[in-house]
Amino acid sequence: RRPLEPPHHRPHRHRVVFALLRTCPPSAATLSSSPLRPIPSPPPLNMQSPAFLAPLSRLPLVSRTVSAALPASRRPTISRPGPARPARTAPAMHGPPSGHPAPAAEGSERRPGSHKGFVEEMRFVAMRLHTKDQAPREGEMEESSLPISEWRPKQADYLQFLVDSLTVYDFFESAIAASSNPAYAAFRDSGLERTASLHTDIAWFTSRDFIVPEPTPAATRYVTYLEGIVEKNPPAFVCQWYNYYFAHSAGGRMIGRMMSNMLFDGHEFEFYKWEKDVKEILGEVRVKIDAVAAEWDRETKDKCLEETSLSFAYSGTVLANLAKAAEPEAAATA
Repeated sequence: RRPLEPPHHRPHRHRVVFALLRTCPPSAATLSSSPLRPIPSPPPLNMQSPAFLAPLSRLPLVSRTVSAALPASRRPTISRPGPARPARTAPAMHGPPSGHPAPAAEGSERRPGSHKGFVEEMRFVAMRLHTKDQAPREGEMEESSLPISEWRPKQADYLQFLVDSLTVYDFFESAIAASSNPAYAAFRDSGLERTASLHTDIAWFTSRDFIVPEPTPAATRYVTYLEGIVEKNPPAFVCQWYNYYFAHSAGGRMIGRMMSNMLFDGHEFEFYKWEKDVKEILGEVRVKIDAVAAEWDRETKDKCLEETSLSFAYSGTVLANLAKAAEPEAAATA
């Protein structure tokens, strides 16, 4: 064999062809009889056709070891034809990201306000049971037929309201003091007690020759209900206690100011006074309630929240002493 010549020693074949054309040019007849025609373009290559894939299927596959040793840009990507894979669906846009737990099942989902504590859960449920005129931003109940702004009770009606309130508060405070349930220990001497203040206000009426009435059936029925749950259902009793005391410290104070200005020339009743800032007291009691509720499971907490509507119903019957429309003026006699 002759050794391969370097590229620069190889003859320039195109120059030889050009030299032959100069010495032996084609005749005109040859050119006219063989006109130049465009070369037809090949059909498009279908790389999925059997004709294309069949020869490839007979080629040996590159082993994984050799393939791994090659650079990524040179690794073969051709594989033997096989059954088509199912199309991959796009991941759900609203599902939990990878590495995060799935949302809790129904029944264990987070309740509104629970991130702030159980008292906030109770407050959220209670506010939804207010009417629009009582809580314009959070109230969801339809406005009552007699809005608070149209209440026109008499002085005797307000005294009856204080007597009924004393009946309910006295049971709350005496039951908590006498109970051996450790859950109630947190509510003793909380600073929200109202019994002593109500006794003072009722004595003020007595000094002005008012006759103190007996409690109405609304108050006695409420106490009877509380007697049945104080030991048998402490979570329900806590819900009743919370709503009755906290409502008085909020909307109750607003009603008290309205009654004082309407009926008693701005007299300040002890019922609406506390030994220190009531907001500070409420903050301390919230911490105590949250600590008690921390020992409850979700089912017990839900049972406590379900008591809210019943609490509103009973307390509303006591407040009905004030929810009275103005009496129509007597018709003029002929």
